[in-house]
Amino acid sequence: MSAPFFIVGVQRSGSTLLRLILNAHSQIAIPEEARFLTPILKKKYIYQPFQGKQLKLLVEYLTKVPHFKLWNYDASLFIENLKKKKKITLREFIEELYSSYCKYEGKQFWGDKSLFFNWIDILYTLFPEAKFIHIVRDGRDVFNSWRKIDPLMNNVAVAALDWSFKLSRIERSFSKLPKSNYMTLRYEDLLSEPEESVKSICNFIGVSYEPAMLEFYKTSHYYIGEHHSELIFGPLKKDNCYKWKKTLTKREINIYTFLAKNTLNKYGYEIECSYTINDIILAFLYT
Repeated sequence: MSAPFFIVGVQRSGSTLLRLILNAHSQIAIPEEARFLTPILKKKYIYQPFQGKQLKLLVEYLTKVPHFKLWNYDASLFIENLKKKKKITLREFIEELYSSYCKYEGKQFWGDKSLFFNWIDILYTLFPEAKFIHIVRDGRDVFNSWRKIDPLMNNVAVAALDWSFKLSRIERSFSKLPKSNYMTLRYEDLLSEPEESVKSICNFIGVSYEPAMLEFYKTSHYYIGEHHSELIFGPLKKDNCYKWKKTLTKREINIYTFLAKNTLNKYGYEIECSYTINDIILAFLYT
């Protein structure tokens, strides 16, 4: 069986699209985000198995998790098997949960798209063979996307600092890993060179490329709800990037770029702006 893989990154960066593309592979199964795992992704559980009262609490917790409905998965059999165990390690728990989902889907390899950028170190300790796929999108488009769905996410300075901070967290975690365990993919490259990008991912995680992966939109409705962007229910659109150039004001562009310049430059994003004293003052007033 291929090693598990985790898609990490900042929200609104194309991780859902990447999940759908990979799920279109005949042997790959990636469920909806498993946010319910975050309370147990702690160092104390790495070497200390769940047993006795802790195991009972874990079972009770799982029976109340609403996420399995989003997974389109009946977890009752997995939970019943868990009840019969005297103890289980965190690795075994995650492995058996995802393997159960994989079997339910009739597939062989499992991955995760929960964007666990804060838990890369723990996940690597649990799964030293795991692969990490970091998907990156121009932060100005990330900000633009957030603002569309949540009017409260309108502080350009906070958005720039948050984006840069989260990417730096991922970079620090990756610096502790062998280079063979992680890769970075730009959302924009996925759109402009989809076949080449998907082939590189397949090679990285150890599966063969399948042309059907680029026809992911034929199965999108099965894996996600209608609340997602309509763009993922159709073929890839190469022009679905750099929208910030038309939607952000000049001042917003200048403030964002001023605060996130180093990170934008590190990932190869163009920097076109001319700062004014007012822009710089506003950038600090907004933070």
